[in-house]
Amino acid sequence: MNATQPTKPVLRWPGGKRRLLKELLPLVPPPSEAHCYCEVFAGSAVLLLTKPRHSTEVVNDLNSDIVALMRNAHHHLPALLEELSWFIASRQDFQDFKAQPGLTEIQRAARFLLRNRVSFGGGGASFGVAKAKGGGVGFDRDEIGERLEGIRRRLNKVVVENLPYERCLQNYDSPNSFFFLDPPYVGGDIKAYSPWKQEDMVTLRTRLDRLQGRWLLTVNDSPDNRKLFGDCRVRPVTTRNLRANKRTHADATFGELIIQPA
Repeated sequence: MNATQPTKPVLRWPGGKRRLLKELLPLVPPPSEAHCYCEVFAGSAVLLLTKPRHSTEVVNDLNSDIVALMRNAHHHLPALLEELSWFIASRQDFQDFKAQPGLTEIQRAARFLLRNRVSFGGGGASFGVAKAKGGGVGFDRDEIGERLEGIRRRLNKVVVENLPYERCLQNYDSPNSFFFLDPPYVGGDIKAYSPWKQEDMVTLRTRLDRLQGRWLLTVNDSPDNRKLFGDCRVRPVTTRNLRANKRTHADATFGELIIQPA
């Protein structure tokens, strides 16, 4: 799998970086310059799935549902597809699976995927409603199966971690390592994960300064973050807010910062 044949992510993850791939991919060093690639806050892992392979690849997230989905897609794909084979985009199923996430690991992975795909903005909190052409809230089992098969192939040789980010950085740091970090944004309002406080971002900056390897960071655009990373290479970008109601806030946007060490 290479940059011209990217693997499509299966999760609709709030804050995912699909919309910034054109800006981010050129900033990832080629395999000849960085032996170890580590995605510290995985989410949908879209950058890992799209970039060329590196010798060593690590994807990490504290969300055990994401890790379990990746693990089952890699090791038990036929059983996972069988579990998904009768799923539909049903509001009742969405509510039932929120109340009962599953009794087996494969059930839990399948039900997590359904909740993600049919929820508003991928947040897993409320059932999504789409009326526009290409709204994409439905559950297309054929497409999901194709994407899971692609992810199964792409995860070959990839290490899937479930560590606090500090430990992940410690374990995989070296002069030949490259880290991509997309932490929770400060003050965000996303149900899928808890927002950070500014002191969390300060702690992260302190830890980044001690790395031997190179890094690339995306954070929300704010005066505090611009000041905190003022000595770095900072590129502000504006993207459309995919979680905003398209009918009432069709032009809603928010600002992000793409940051590299100077």
